[in-house]
Amino acid sequence: MAIIGYKRVSTIDQNLARQDLGDCDRVFEEKVSGKSASDRPQLQELLSYAREGDTVVVHSIDRMARDLRDLQDIVQTLNDKGVAITFNSEGLSFSPKEQNALAKLQLQMM
Repeated sequence: MAIIGYKRVSTIDQNLARQDLGDCDRVFEEKVSGKSASDRPQLQELLSYAREGDTVVVHSIDRMARDLRDLQDIVQTLNDKGVAITFNSEGLSFSPKEQNALAKLQLQMM
């Protein structure tokens, strides 16, 4: 079971260091717009790399996706693989084993 980090900033001039994820076994980083999940190679690699029992850690929801549909698809894809995802700033976690109705509602409201 690995802890996998994901960091993203929108432009090459921005600094990834502000997104503290704690200790991770591997971190995927990119400096690209969050407009579309399909246009982010490191995110796509993370989705392929993650295995059942892993946990993905992200600083905040807006670092993972700017579009609610993309965000829901990413969370669902990870959970379907048996991978949990945690958003540190919002204090939200989505686990394939435990469906948290309040977290799901908060995700929908964002």
